[in-house]
Amino acid sequence: MPYSNLKVLLLNVNREGWHSGNMIYDMECVKRACETVIYGPGFSKYKTTDLSEIIKQVYGNDKPDVVYSYFTPNEKVGDVYIKHYKIPEKLHRFPTGFEKVESVKKVFAISDFWARKPQQFSRDLGSLDFSHMFSCFTPPYSSEKDFNSFFNEKIRGGIEFVAHPRCVEETCFKDYELEKEFDVITLGTMNNFYSFRRHMHKSLSKSHKEMGIKYKNYPHCGVNFKHNTFVRDEYAKAINKSKILVSCGGRYHLAFNKIFEAMGCGTLYVGEKPYGEKELNLKDGFNYVAVNSNNFLEKIQYYLNNDEERKRIVFNAKKTFKENHTIDARAKEFVKRLENIL
Repeated sequence: MPYSNLKVLLLNVNREGWHSGNMIYDMECVKRACETVIYGPGFSKYKTTDLSEIIKQVYGNDKPDVVYSYFTPNEKVGDVYIKHYKIPEKLHRFPTGFEKVESVKKVFAISDFWARKPQQFSRDLGSLDFSHMFSCFTPPYSSEKDFNSFFNEKIRGGIEFVAHPRCVEETCFKDYELEKEFDVITLGTMNNFYSFRRHMHKSLSKSHKEMGIKYKNYPHCGVNFKHNTFVRDEYAKAINKSKILVSCGGRYHLAFNKIFEAMGCGTLYVGEKPYGEKELNLKDGFNYVAVNSNNFLEKIQYYLNNDEERKRIVFNAKKTFKENHTIDARAKEFVKRLENIL
């Protein structure tokens, strides 16, 4: 049973089988929070793109309390989804008829704000069809300067931004109590966006033998559907089999899910201090270890040489994770945030 009887119509593409779980966890959060119907490309009932018709199809003469959309009005469905689900051309633009629905609160949900250029946001959100925007990286979870640079004054003045951080699945990211095969691992993309992670990877690749540590890098699995290995449980177990996971917050120094994944898996997270550290109940030396380019090797060596210190932080991190960053924990917060805007 959801935590609230609020009715939410969630508009998004079917992510089943997609390589990344981030949006899957976000959608599950909404489902656990409210009475939720998910509609969009890839789902069996996806027969129309018109919002009025969707509401009639789902609710009959009733209506939802909130339309929670990961798409902007008339947005073109991504080619990877069109191809995967064989979506006919008449359903390529979704959702349509947004402006005709006036009696329902409409919320835009966004994750990676840098995925669109500022001029694209001006085009896609400029009509102010949404009253609110829920974002996992709204300040304080990012720099105001960085975040606001993507949204013009009209959007910032006409849409209220609501911070809603990410979360991860607690039954997947847990302490499997596997043998620690590696001392340190890195995971994920090593492009310019993740320059600090790449720097740490290169340094560890060069220095790990001299440091006397076992190091492994797991490359990114690729951006597409139907991954059979190294996603979800296998990915979590790889984290659990290392004493330390080192990573970063990308170009904008954000709290990406790798922090929560490591915390849940009983692995020490070592990385840069993210925006929103205090709000996320993160504390350097208590439930994670903050580093920079000058001291990360030294701190890695310290915590590998001091097992009790590492285990103390890992213990605290697992507690922090269970209390604050699971889907259930975030779902309870989501209900409060939704009630505040209705």
